[in-house]
Amino acid sequence: MDNLDKEIRDTKVRLCLDCGKCTVVCPVAQYNPEFNPRLIIQKRLGGSDASTGDESIWSCFNCQMCLERCNYNVKFPDFITALRTEAVKSGTRVLCSHGGSLQAAMHMMARPDIQQKRIDWLPEDIALTDQSDTRFFVGCAPYFDVIFQDLGVKTLDGVIGALRLLNKAGIAFNLLANERCCGRDLLNQGDQEGFLALAKANLEEFNRHGVKRIITYCPECHDCLKNQYPRALGNTDIEVVNLVELLAPLLKSKKLALGPLDKKVTYQDPCTLGRGFRLFEEPRELLTGMAGVKLVEMENSREKSLCCGANPWAYCNTVNRQVQEQRLEQAQATEAEVLVTACPKCQIHLKCAQKSDDCRAAGIEIQDLAGLAAASLKRR
Repeated sequence: MDNLDKEIRDTKVRLCLDCGKCTVVCPVAQYNPEFNPRLIIQKRLGGSDASTGDESIWSCFNCQMCLERCNYNVKFPDFITALRTEAVKSGTRVLCSHGGSLQAAMHMMARPDIQQKRIDWLPEDIALTDQSDTRFFVGCAPYFDVIFQDLGVKTLDGVIGALRLLNKAGIAFNLLANERCCGRDLLNQGDQEGFLALAKANLEEFNRHGVKRIITYCPECHDCLKNQYPRALGNTDIEVVNLVELLAPLLKSKKLALGPLDKKVTYQDPCTLGRGFRLFEEPRELLTGMAGVKLVEMENSREKSLCCGANPWAYCNTVNRQVQEQRLEQAQATEAEVLVTACPKCQIHLKCAQKSDDCRAAGIEIQDLAGLAAASLKRR
């Protein structure tokens, strides 16, 4: 079976009808009338070659909003990834954002002989143990904070906060000194070879250390380790759990107690964490577990949450910015003091939009959920 037949079979795109429900809810289509998921599918089924320069295949945010409305479970985001992979294999040059620095870092991490200093940022108060078969997967936060320091991005605050919360909950874990990027961005931009190199390097590292369970915080790392690695490499026999689904039950059972936070906040549901894994309530339980928090919802929340305008660090344009500004304006309309997110890319993209000269929602503070919850411990 050739690649075209396989992608059509796996993503069920032949079931796509003329209803247009996905286009109605698609944030890209809202600002770019030339983007239409149904027409992209029809063109491909009609024999159009993805490598001929159809730029529409690079516009999709992979936000999964279309999956919420499709009655036939057509997996359009996976279909787009397959088209991008086909285009890259045919020689299409990907238009990378930020000078390709993030892709360069990913490819460097894929080298088998690389020895990184991955945990030099680790505070002395974090307790690690060599006796545990559980590892916390840090992700690219150490690199994000350097690359996007001009935006005031502090994604490591979320990672450090997550580690302090795990310590407080009495959960034993360790870190991997030579962990690599999970590779999800390379996968989403069609670089199958780069993704597989990172996946194999990470899995080798997991096996070398006898890892049986991985705790993630970044939603995209969570998807990659839990779904994409087994799909690409076979069963890894490793349990993958996200921080919020691990801690929320401990709050309910009183095994973990947070401190107070007298603030009015609103919460940004990351697409992958929310629509992808249906983890809607757990982050909110962490927020409301801090006494004094007043949580107000934005116009679009939970399964209807508006994407932060993310992409795999490629083809960023005015449509991304318009979606980001719309989301910031929705946050500001709640009159919340803080916009809280549980995804480093949400933080980066929304803070980037705030830096634009004409942003009408530059005043709302953007903070990380785990960092905020961990900071409350000092006020107990």
